[in-house]
Formats: sequence, C-alpha cells, structure tokens
Amino acid sequence: MYRLIATDLDGTLLDPDRNISKANAESIKKAMSRGMHFVIATGRPIEGILHIAGQLDLVRPGQYAIGFNGAVVYELNPLRQICSCSITGAQVKEMAIMAEKLKVNYHAFSTTRGLLASKPNQWTDVEMTLNKIGCTWIDFSTIPDDEEFQKFMFCGSAEEVQGIMDDVAVYRNDFTVTRSAFCFLEVLNKQANKGNGLKLLCETIGIDKSETVSFGDELNDISMIEYAGLGVAMANAVPEVKKAADLITESNTEDGLAKVLDRIIADQS
Repeated sequence: MYRLIATDLDGTLLDPDRNISKANAESIKKAMSRGMHFVIATGRPIEGILHIAGQLDLVRPGQYAIGFNGAVVYELNPLRQICSCSITGAQVKEMAIMAEKLKVNYHAFSTTRGLLASKPNQWTDVEMTLNKIGCTWIDFSTIPDDEEFQKFMFCGSAEEVQGIMDDVAVYRNDFTVTRSAFCFLEVLNKQANKGNGLKLLCETIGIDKSETVSFGDELNDISMIEYAGLGVAMANAVPEVKKAADLITESNTEDGLAKVLDRIIADQS
C-alpha cells in the first residue's frame, strides 16, 4: 500500500504555464483524504514551495516538503526544518570564480540572506519570478568563508549550460551536481539530492520506501525516482529519467500525475 506521494513541480505537477490542473488538484485531494502524505520535492526555496502548497491545502500538520533539491526537508505546519545540509561561503566564492572564467551568469542561496547574485540578469529574474522572491546584489568575493549556503547555480541558455557541463564536472567528486532546468546547473552538498531527502523524511515519519511513489521529469529527479517503491517518469521527461523509472505516464500537459494517482487510489480502495 502506498502512503506517500512525492512529486517534482515544473514539468511534472505543473503545466507549462506553471499552473496546477483541475484533475491533478482533485486527485491530490482524494489521496490526502485517504491519509496519504503528499510531498512537494523541488529545487525551489521554501517561498516557492509554500506558494504551491497553499493552493493544494498542504500547509497543515503532517505534511512535508523537500526543498533545494534535497538540501532541506521541511515540515510545513508548524514550518520547521527537519534536516539540512549546506556548502560553505569559501566554496561558493570558488564556484563564482569558475563561473566568471566560463563567462556564464550565476547566483546562490544563502541560509541567512536568501538569493544572492553579482549582477541583474535574465536567469536570476527567472528565479525571482518563479519563487516570488527578491535578490541581493553583492560582490561574491566579500562572502564570509564560513557562511552557509544551500546551493550555487550556474545559469545560462540551454546551449550555454550544455557547453559548461564538462567544466563543472570537476565538482562531482565532492558535491552533488545536477541540472534542474534547461537554464540551471546546480552544485550542492554531496548529501543533497531528492532521493536522500525522501529517504530521510521516510525514516523520520516511519514510512517504508516500498510505500512511496515519486514523479519527475528532469535529471535532478532521478535519485528520487530510483529510491521510491514506484518511480514514475512523465512522457515529457528526459531519457535518463525514463530509463530510471518503473512506469512512464502521460505528460504534464495531459494530467499524467492524476492518471497514475487515480489508479493507485482505485486499487487501494
């Protein structure tokens, strides 16, 4: 029996206009009415999570979320961090130097200061709009070495991000490096990924991995797809996610999440 449903947002739960379809919302409501946990698992900060969670009536006791691609696991009401892992200001400064050499834009999320960027650019604008947050413009060389950060993000067009993949691969031994969208290449603590975040949440609330279902479409969803008892890829998912999944459903424009969730609910009724 499945007791926890975890889903990515963009390209999975949300349509291309970043809306939740009526079918998806109704299926989630049914799942919750049967005692299932519904967990948003995303690269977004808590502000971007709460915006969506509020639409689904998830901001209540016993509901949780995974943010920053697994760097932080939250209980939503009362809002608190269950667990977290970070990178240091010293590491972020070194990555900023790399981004400058590669001639791509970049920004980072500080635990205490939120979104930080060196200059206004269209990709940081995407981050701000997506999560309804502001940004502080700073000289990254002034960041204290011991400041905690959730993640650093190399930003650019799809071609620019693809073009720096080999260069940024030097971080893979010591960090989690993942592409969360066409324009974002993220570097996080080595322990930070959605699969590990889901594992820690399940251990905390006493749910076996066999009782979980996860949905995703991008590379940063693979660890969660592989961890869950049932890993579901969207029809619009990248090939690597489809290969890792147990099941491929319809796309995010065809209520793929709702169609799987409705079958699960019917089977467990």
